[in-house]
Amino acid sequence: ETHTLASDLRGGYQVVAADLNRDGEPDLIALASGMRDLVWFENPTWERRVLATGLSQMINCVVLDAGPEIVLASGFTMQARTSAGIISVLRPDGDVRQPWKATEIDRVPTSHRLRLARIDGGAPVVVDAPLTGAASEPPDYRGPTPLVYYRPGEWKRRTIGEENTGIVHGLFVADWNGKGRDAILTASFTGLHLFQLGAGDRWTRTQLAAGDRAPWPKSGSSDVAVGQLARVRFLAAIEPGHGN
Repeated sequence: ETHTLASDLRGGYQVVAADLNRDGEPDLIALASGMRDLVWFENPTWERRVLATGLSQMINCVVLDAGPEIVLASGFTMQARTSAGIISVLRPDGDVRQPWKATEIDRVPTSHRLRLARIDGGAPVVVDAPLTGAASEPPDYRGPTPLVYYRPGEWKRRTIGEENTGIVHGLFVADWNGKGRDAILTASFTGLHLFQLGAGDRWTRTQLAAGDRAPWPKSGSSDVAVGQLARVRFLAAIEPGHGN
C-alpha cells in the first residue's frame, strides 16, 4: 500500500530513517537538493517538520544517535571551483520538533557522500567522500580525489587517502574481516578500492576490481555494495558511471 508523504520535494536525493524524537519509532528525513529546507516526517502521523532552513544544494546527511546530531553536506555542484562543499553539524535547540541549530565545521569542495563507520571498533566516525579533487575540471576530472573523516566532538578533518583519481561516486561501509571494525569501499573511475585502518593510524588501499575498461572518463565503477549468499561474500557494482 502506497502512502504519499509529500509531492513537492524538488530534486529529491536521499531518505534517511532515524528516531529523531526518541520514541522508539523511525522517522524519515527527506533531503531534496533543490530546496532551502531540510525536512523530516514524524512517525506515526508523518507530520512534516523543518530541521533547518536557508540551505542550498544539499546532497547527503547522516544521523549520529548519541546526540542526536545530524551531519549535512551542502553547497554541492559537479565542478569543484563552484562547489563550496559545506559540512555542518545540526543539533536540536531544545525541542527536536523545532528547527535545529546548524554549525559549519568544514568545507571540502564537491563533498558528496557521507557515511558512518566504526573504523576502530569504537564510536562511529563520519566519512566524507568528495566527488572530485579540488583542482579537477570537466570533462575528464583528472587529479587526486581525497577521502576524509571526522570524529564526533572533535570535528577535525582527518585524511584517509588521496590515491583515488577522477570521479569517486560510490561509498560503502562494511565489516570486511568480521572483526567489528569497518572498512571503506569506494567506486571511482579507476574501479573498486578497499581502505582499511591499520596500526599507527595508517590506512591501506587495495584494488578489488578495475571496473569497466572503457577509455577514461568512461571507465571504472560508479557504485558498490557488499552482500552475502550462503556465507559467500560478493560485490555488486554499477559500471561504468550511472551504467548497468
